[in-house]
Amino acid sequence: MKIKEILQSCVVSAAFFSPALAQTAPDIRGYWAGGYTDGQGGEIQFEMTVIEDVGELKYNSTNWGALGFAICEYVFPVENGVPGKVTRNSGAGTGDCLVEPSFTVARPTPETLTLTFANPEVALDAVEMGGILRPFDPAQAHAPIAGLDILGIAPGMTFDQIDSLLTEKEYARKEDRDRVLEYQGFTIEQKAWGKGADEYGNPTDWVFVTFTSKKEWAADEVPVATDVGREWSIPETDAVAGGTMVDSLAKKYGARSNDINEDRLYDRAGQVLVGVFSCADGMHQPLLSNYSLASETGEEEVSVTCGAILKAYVGTDSSTGRATVLKIRLTDPDPIWADFWSTWGHNEAARLKSIYDGVTGATGAAPEL
Repeated sequence: MKIKEILQSCVVSAAFFSPALAQTAPDIRGYWAGGYTDGQGGEIQFEMTVIEDVGELKYNSTNWGALGFAICEYVFPVENGVPGKVTRNSGAGTGDCLVEPSFTVARPTPETLTLTFANPEVALDAVEMGGILRPFDPAQAHAPIAGLDILGIAPGMTFDQIDSLLTEKEYARKEDRDRVLEYQGFTIEQKAWGKGADEYGNPTDWVFVTFTSKKEWAADEVPVATDVGREWSIPETDAVAGGTMVDSLAKKYGARSNDINEDRLYDRAGQVLVGVFSCADGMHQPLLSNYSLASETGEEEVSVTCGAILKAYVGTDSSTGRATVLKIRLTDPDPIWADFWSTWGHNEAARLKSIYDGVTGATGAAPEL
């Protein structure tokens, strides 16, 4: 997985402090990264990953004071959000590493985490890192938007809810257009419905829905929709003008986010972003979202800085102005975010646990040689 690099430049201070642990430990789960330069050719980068009850700390120093040149890795247990004894992974890294780093942890903002080291060799008052990957926090969910749906269906709904609504609207299941995407230990399903018929008997009005994952380790979880799409080949007999279709989109979904396309990007407060073509970059790495339509399938990056994302296209007959096709998709980053953490986090937790058990279990005495 591609990880963004975060580098913060600062003037190194010689002062050092070591505050006591807070009574209520912060949620430190996630992949955190940050770095510093001293303006004299010295540089140090930190990474920390915490999943469930195990954590991993890494630092990479280049001409950094007493730490010199080193790549060092450590593991530690986590209990109630508090790191325990830090043990070096001597099988990884190079150079002279700290024997046992000691630090406290704070979470000054939802997107940042701060380490305060008791080791003077670190030569930093505090180390601030950004949350590149974090678990989804339901308390930080984006604001709901009334009426934001396609044919009454929206991300967050279950298959049964969606199938019931579409059946009422005379859409029929089209299992031959379903897709199953396979990953390590889980699958993602895309379901299809159709309505109407062209000269070959194929539906002219398609609905596709992508769901959260089905996991081997959580078989009882009920998937919910992450992306809802409709592709409608508009019959000539309907005689719908392109302008009429555009006006209908504006009436239902609000103003466009730009003058080039029919997309609507909503902020996390539920308001349409105006004058933009994409969501703003944030500390958290964009997530991959799968989607499907009758004429295309794929994946795209979705930023968690946005709320819901609506993408729409109205095709017209250039000679008559008649609307010929409508493509519209509604994506919600929140269920994608929660699903990413539950899948990536599960596999990452297994990796960390394996390393931790190997490092802390290597307690045998040296053999006689």
